[in-house]
Amino acid sequence: MTTKNNDNAGNSTQPSSQQSHPQSYFFGQNPDWDAMPVPVILFVELPFWLMVPDCSLQVEVNGHTFQVEVKSNFFELYAHEARDSRASRIYMGPPGGALNPELQQAVDEQQIPVMPRKCKTVLRIHSRCNADVLVAEAEEGARANEARAYLEALCEAHLEVVNRVVRQYRLSTYDYFPYEVSPWDVPTWMVEPGNGSISITLLNYARWDIKPIMRWDNDHSDEYKLIEPTDLQTNMTADASAGELELLDALNLMERGDFSGAVRRVATSIEAIVESVLRTQLLQRYSQAEVESRLHASRNDFPGRLRQYERLSGRTLPAVLASELETTRNLRHAIVHRGARIAYADRGQAQRAVDTGRWIFNWFEDQPDRFAVREKRIGMRSLGRRFSLFDAEITSDGVVVYKPSDLDETQQDSQQ
Repeated sequence: MTTKNNDNAGNSTQPSSQQSHPQSYFFGQNPDWDAMPVPVILFVELPFWLMVPDCSLQVEVNGHTFQVEVKSNFFELYAHEARDSRASRIYMGPPGGALNPELQQAVDEQQIPVMPRKCKTVLRIHSRCNADVLVAEAEEGARANEARAYLEALCEAHLEVVNRVVRQYRLSTYDYFPYEVSPWDVPTWMVEPGNGSISITLLNYARWDIKPIMRWDNDHSDEYKLIEPTDLQTNMTADASAGELELLDALNLMERGDFSGAVRRVATSIEAIVESVLRTQLLQRYSQAEVESRLHASRNDFPGRLRQYERLSGRTLPAVLASELETTRNLRHAIVHRGARIAYADRGQAQRAVDTGRWIFNWFEDQPDRFAVREKRIGMRSLGRRFSLFDAEITSDGVVVYKPSDLDETQQDSQQ
């Protein structure tokens, strides 16, 4: 089917002086949230093959049954060049499918080169969408921006459906290569309302075919950077603190969607830094051999190590951090010893464990220069992350994207 890529939709020109400006605006106020849901098909290419012939599956999630088509014969067509962001994609579907007549005419008249690419396994999920959102998506301005945020939330909610298919396939085959996915793995989706289709990108990072340009003012701009080459060269010989690489892994695994792995890594990072700082305190009092003997004796007693460090150093872990540390270690215990898994919909608890784990690590390491690296410019480092503007969940009736809960109250306050 022909696609339209509207990642920049809604960037309309500035209003003229004759146009009236709204007295207030709240994101999410424009869609008709009570509009009837209409059938749509969402589809996404997996980054691996499912080694099963094309078929249609009935997949139940949270009491609702989705029809999911498994397709292995889909192709993409790109105009001029194939971009990693899929921004130049003009078609995705079975071979020989027809482009929109107007698009086909433009390709023929302008002799636009078209490049095909064979897809891996594509899943087509039959679902539903607010009818007014589909109307608004084709418009401009705020309504279009809100419609695309709705469609992003809609696609993101269907990750549970995708992962249910992948999980059951893995259990049935023990295929080594597939894995459960997150927006990092499947950032680009298609929404097909009946005629044509809409390209949706969940992860801002996936839109970047080049490094972003940071414009500080009308006269100054720079390519996005987090470090200067000279500083990176200086740091090429720097050593990581004990557990610091595990902390970095935890941060990265949150973005890649391995939330259970992120909790395990952040708990390990804290245990490693505690052993390191405890060793430093013990070496001020005992021989190397005695220190290693004492550490070996306490290897399975983390709370004991923590108490010993606090007693020897004269520092006491703040109560709020101590409580978060206990929660994280209990969560890690459930993951390691009971096989608990943190699903995408429950990723908030993993994010909290990783964020507070970073603060706890800072406290034990107690190095202001490393604290600055981790805690400054977080906004800059967050560019490209996935931020959901609307909440969505799968109910027994299907996927529901929710109107912002405080919108009605905020609008009422503004009218008083």
